[in-house]
Amino acid sequence: MGGSKLTEATAATPRAFDLPVGRRRDGKLLGLQVLRFAAAFAVVLFHVGSGYQIEFGNEVNPFAFGAAGVDVFFVLSGFIIALTTDPARGTWHFCRRRLVRVVPLYWVLTLGVAMIGLMLPSLLNSTSVTLETLFKSLLFIPYEKPNGAIQPLLFLGWTLNYEMFFYAIYATCLLLGLRSPLAPVMVVLLLVSLGRILSFDNTLWHFYSSPLMIEFALGVGIYLAYDRHPHWFAGRSALFAGFALATFILFRFLPSVPWLLAGALPAAILMASFVAFAPSRSGRLGLLVLLGDASYSLYLVHPYIIQLLSKVAPADLSVPLQLILGSIACAFCIATSLALYRLVELRSQRFLMPQALLRKPEGQRLA
Repeated sequence: MGGSKLTEATAATPRAFDLPVGRRRDGKLLGLQVLRFAAAFAVVLFHVGSGYQIEFGNEVNPFAFGAAGVDVFFVLSGFIIALTTDPARGTWHFCRRRLVRVVPLYWVLTLGVAMIGLMLPSLLNSTSVTLETLFKSLLFIPYEKPNGAIQPLLFLGWTLNYEMFFYAIYATCLLLGLRSPLAPVMVVLLLVSLGRILSFDNTLWHFYSSPLMIEFALGVGIYLAYDRHPHWFAGRSALFAGFALATFILFRFLPSVPWLLAGALPAAILMASFVAFAPSRSGRLGLLVLLGDASYSLYLVHPYIIQLLSKVAPADLSVPLQLILGSIACAFCIATSLALYRLVELRSQRFLMPQALLRKPEGQRLA
């Protein structure tokens, strides 16, 4: 998923953009690139496990922890939006960058799923392709499937529906002249609070007032801490990571722990550890950084590769052979994501955005 956030009045004050906390010379926050891939691959593993439960009758998903990758994505998105948005360049600039980053690949894959649903519906479990579901999917409008799930045709697009709604909140704040990142945070917190107080039998209200929106706000909060107090992060990557792991394990095994503690808090702490990540030899991370670039493609395309390979395998596949099949599926997912990144993401961005917008200043490589 702009220029420097410094205004003329504060240009003389050192800010996070001027400091080398986890940042390479080209402006890319290496830790966050690695985290993007780690979160996406965790979701891949989760769907390998859950898919094999369905296809092969396994009782346990050994990769259930991978679902937390979605929490990490939401926190990461809030951080990146706050980091890369320059209010001085206006609402249209913000919207254009976001749409060009998200829409092309999503539309390509959504149309692909629609074609599969019309030609080979047996390959798609609960997905029904109609003009209405296609229209709502392409425009990021949440709708409820017959099985009760609020998912578009490209089922992982439900997370993009949250993303686009957060972008809309952020853009509206910019349009109203509310330039502080705290403005969209307050809107999110107010919306979620109203969702707990007011109960409407409405899919959009139920979806948009979900507590999951708080994770975007947490990401913005981490950005504000990073921007104002970068020394809090310097040299503390291992400390944050250890605390995140301990928090995740503790809350996952405690009964009736609120989601905010069990999911959002560990994700936020983990992201803070990757913000602080500053390797001494960044060149060794070249592959992981590239995989981080392709993480959006990996996230969207992987369920269909996993499902296709599992459907052509024998129904009584043994566990050792399932491990081999899962490894092959992961390799195919990564290879496909790299191809989509090169052929769809990069080309669409170059075609739809002027070169002036593609030349990102310091700190913008994550946009």
